[in-house]
Amino acid sequence: MPRTLTTAADNALQSPNLAALFFVEFDLTSGFLRLNNSGVHITWASSLWYGVGRLGAIDAVQEGAELEARTVNFRITGIDPANISRAMGEHYQGRPVKMWLAPLDANHRVVADPVLCFHGLMDTMDIDLGQVASITASATSRLAAWDRAKVRRYNSEDQAIDYPADKGFEFVPQLVEKELRWGY
Repeated sequence: MPRTLTTAADNALQSPNLAALFFVEFDLTSGFLRLNNSGVHITWASSLWYGVGRLGAIDAVQEGAELEARTVNFRITGIDPANISRAMGEHYQGRPVKMWLAPLDANHRVVADPVLCFHGLMDTMDIDLGQVASITASATSRLAAWDRAKVRRYNSEDQAIDYPADKGFEFVPQLVEKELRWGY
């Protein structure tokens, strides 16, 4: 994934004693869920990001030279039972997930412009209701859809999915067997 770094972020990432945190945004049907891996809530990009601290874990983001889909797992433990029922009722598959790496300055404040290090789609959500409730959400990179066929038709019904007022394909069925004469 190509990245554009600001000078401040580049300098912070070059520091020998890098302090950083992650911002993770789940775009759920019920609204955005924004988390960070610190122990405190942080306001960034005009939004409140809830701190999950030691209660959360993120798999390493894998990259490689091959063009293939990658998976990242996000785990949250110690979940309130009300949020477990909310998670069970969510339609999450295929919904966007973004994760940023946010370098911190010496005062543990976010350096301007954290780096987007993962952008993918939610795939599975495993809920464990053991001694301590936990949720593991799995997300795949957008390359997972690379080989999937996109089934679209050149007809009025299919066009209305994206453009309800467009009538450009309305008369296509009548043109299928139409004999056209040129030059008469």
